[in-house]
Amino acid sequence: MRFSSITVLLAAITLTACSHIHRKQQLMSAAGFKTVLATTPAQVAQLKTLPQGKVTPLVKNGKTLFFFADSQDNCIMIGTQKQYQQYQQYALQYKIQQDKVEAASLNADADYEWGAWGGMMGPGFY
Repeated sequence: MRFSSITVLLAAITLTACSHIHRKQQLMSAAGFKTVLATTPAQVAQLKTLPQGKVTPLVKNGKTLFFFADSQDNCIMIGTQKQYQQYQQYALQYKIQQDKVEAASLNADADYEWGAWGGMMGPGFY
């Protein structure tokens, strides 16, 4: 069941035409990161000073948290070590899926370009 959920998540993300940052946010949200909106001018100003578009660790009260600042959307995403590890798993699965899609596309192009030549272009032709 878990594999099925990941597959559905990755398919949905693949089909969605979104930016790299929004893709990361989708994966973090699926991993359990919480989104907090900046609602005051002070929060918006502080958000703009944080590293943007990357997951950054922060140690607070002896506990490591991970945050992702996005001043364009006025939000910050916060997760635990466990959620960060889950995010990394999702990101890896997404990368593997993208590599498979790219490889399939290249193979389809190769079949189309050389398909009429049959086996003549196989090993030993050169």
